[in-house]
Amino acid sequence: MNSNILLKKTQLVIGVTLLTMAAEIYFGFITNSMALLADGFHMGTHAVALFITVIVCYFAMKFKNKEEKFNALGGYTSAILLGFTSLGIIGESIERFFNPLSISFSDAIIVAVIGLIVNAVCILLMGENHSHEHNHCHHHEHENLNYKAAYMHILADAFTSLLAIAALLLGKYFGLVFLDPVIGLTGGIVIARWAIDLLKKSSKILLTL
Repeated sequence: MNSNILLKKTQLVIGVTLLTMAAEIYFGFITNSMALLADGFHMGTHAVALFITVIVCYFAMKFKNKEEKFNALGGYTSAILLGFTSLGIIGESIERFFNPLSISFSDAIIVAVIGLIVNAVCILLMGENHSHEHNHCHHHEHENLNYKAAYMHILADAFTSLLAIAALLLGKYFGLVFLDPVIGLTGGIVIARWAIDLLKKSSKILLTL
């Protein structure tokens, strides 16, 4: 697969992701679902990560002698975005503990399932690209943290989609409404830990190159 096809597929994933993100955030607000909002906001971060991947990959191909540094810089930037997103999700989830809102479970579940389906499609597309990525953005002795950041964004978002669906189903059928902010908080913490790990790896590479 040549670089043009790789970039076109990544751009397609970005477009689909942005549309789904907008839907999840909108319905998260009108249905008062923190789990759905968390999933929507995190979808936004992986759309940005994918965009960073495209830009960094372009520069890495153009400046082969600085390829390693560009890839590490892409991963570092994505990690910072993840960190800010996790703080927002955690803060909003804590707020919902003290000021709970009525949730329209049926509407929120439908949108969350659609989000999960979109995540699955994105994983398949990016997973297919993974075997070709090394032809265009080689990683030599280090991991390609630029591509890994984008791919992990998608995997993490699929995970938070599953958590959101679980929280909404338990809230609707068993009355466990408190699980919605719990899931939001859990998702925020998971994202924060992953962001810190990526920051450590990418900063180590940037400092040694």
